[in-house]
Amino acid sequence: MARDYYDDMHDRNSSRRKRRRGPSGTLLGVVVLGIAVCVAVIFLWLRFSVPEEAVKPEAVIEEQPPVAEEPVPPPGPSEPVVQAQRLDARPPSSTSVRFTTHVVQAGEDLNSIAGHYGLKVQTLVSINEIRNVQAVTDGTSLKIPDRDGHYYTVREGDMLSTIVWTLNLPYGWATLQELNGLANDQIKAGQKLFIQDTSSTASSQYTDIAPVQFIKPAPGTILVRFDQESGVRIRTSKDEPVKAAADGEVADTGFEADGQSRYIILSHEGGYRTGYHNLSTVEASGGDSVAQGDLLGLSGEPHLFFTIEQLGIPLDPEQFF
Repeated sequence: MARDYYDDMHDRNSSRRKRRRGPSGTLLGVVVLGIAVCVAVIFLWLRFSVPEEAVKPEAVIEEQPPVAEEPVPPPGPSEPVVQAQRLDARPPSSTSVRFTTHVVQAGEDLNSIAGHYGLKVQTLVSINEIRNVQAVTDGTSLKIPDRDGHYYTVREGDMLSTIVWTLNLPYGWATLQELNGLANDQIKAGQKLFIQDTSSTASSQYTDIAPVQFIKPAPGTILVRFDQESGVRIRTSKDEPVKAAADGEVADTGFEADGQSRYIILSHEGGYRTGYHNLSTVEASGGDSVAQGDLLGLSGEPHLFFTIEQLGIPLDPEQFF
């Protein structure tokens, strides 16, 4: 009997302990759940709510009146635009050049006309193939390009790309084609291209009116043409005879800058002067009168540099040969 009682007491105590743990576990679960809810509410509030302080600066900025801008004065009257412009003042155009016609008025000459259009005198000389500057008189019509440039006569075997390379142009062959208004890149010997900015058919009104007829002072081929320098370089051999290109008078003789080769300058009718450079010897003296074909001296190698100018304006010697 006593044992049974003990067992019964043991069972009742165990049952009582079990009943005590039940409420304790439930309370813990409620506390944990409450904490989780609080954390979630705080997180959502921080995530989606915008602090009032953050709104105020923007509101203040939006309410500020716009700053008044200073009035911009209207543009003044535009400066007169020069019709043509030198190459050193702007890059080459990618379109064909445009021309206008100028009729020479009383009191005008090539220098004043070139200055009016912002061009170099040599541009007008080259485009119009002028051989006699004095023939540009009242009533003469000149072709005026809208930029500076000069003619290049195409040689056998030339291509647009080789011309660009030879003349060291600041643009490519496609631009040269556009500037000259060519339908394609095909060119032929004898064709004239206006180098740097333009193309045109030359006026021939001056080609046969030069008062002086010149001959080639040496028989060699032209190594360098006038469109690359102020004269031409004629191939010569050592001590080859150099002859006067026209009747004239010896205006000057002397030594070149190298101190070895020599030169001679002749003056001719109509304000022309011819120059013979890179000579090994000179056979005439200052003031001497010479006839066309007379011996002036002997050339040095490998070329004779020959120039023609009129009234100080360089002309293309090949226009006279």
